[in-house]
Amino acid sequence: MKIIKLTVITLVIFTFGCSSPKPFEIKDVCAQPEGTKAILQGYLSLPKTIDTIQITKGGRITSVGYQIFLMTEADATGDAAKVTIWTSDKAEPNKIKPLPRGYTWNDLIVYSDNGEEINAGKIIKITGETVSDAKTGCAISVTKIELP
Repeated sequence: MKIIKLTVITLVIFTFGCSSPKPFEIKDVCAQPEGTKAILQGYLSLPKTIDTIQITKGGRITSVGYQIFLMTEADATGDAAKVTIWTSDKAEPNKIKPLPRGYTWNDLIVYSDNGEEINAGKIIKITGETVSDAKTGCAISVTKIELP
């Protein structure tokens, strides 16, 4: 009986959980159902105040995710999608370098999937999954950052 349940669970995961990400325009991604795996291209933009997501373990913060915006234009105009990128002070792939207090646009550094440092003003390609967001209705949880 346990083997049958495990087989059914595995089949469900492979059938529904392993879909390939699809490219979307920034303006269209949040019209997709939650859990959609998406690929987007644009420019990262820093809002004046950054929302964060924190994961805690034993009362300690173990991970921090910055919620910033992916824009269609380098000057922070055009269409926008909120993206969540997890921080790392160790230059880990697919992460963002923690920002100092009083940050500026020049402090924005993300690390690509192959570990390359990418500074503000460069177009990037992100892969992630749509998730619900209380403020904007939708955000993209970033799993991969690349240069196009």
